Amino acid sequence: MTLRCPLPGCGAENAADADACVRCAAPLRHFGRLSAYPAQLFNAGLAAARAGDLTEARELFAAVVHWCPMDVEARNALALASYQLDEHETARTHWQAVLNHAPGDPFATEGLARLPAPGLGRGPASPRTRS
Repeated sequence: MTLRCPLPGCGAENAADADACVRCAAPLRHFGRLSAYPAQLFNAGLAAARAGDLTEARELFAAVVHWCPMDVEARNALALASYQLDEHETARTHWQAVLNHAPGDPFATEGLARLPAPGLGRGPASPRTRS
């Protein structure tokens, strides 16, 4: 496993446990741990959703999206949790953001299609979840 240097203009591949970048000497020891944290948050969100704690799941997915705003999978999960909590406008915002970054994303497209028109009540049944 390797760790790519995060500094613009470098991007050198380093050993996952490197203290410093082999090319530019940027400190990397803590960056490697931080870069794994969003995955831990996402997995905790999935566990919370499976346990039925959608509020906790939504908060964990929101943290991932805050750290990684281009993460389509996390934003789809945040939108779905919001949808299931009847927070339709929040779900709409996040699914639209997914489509802005990944036009044609089937999960976001299906989610938006299931949402009621703005200002109306609950729409059709919840969108399917991914396995």
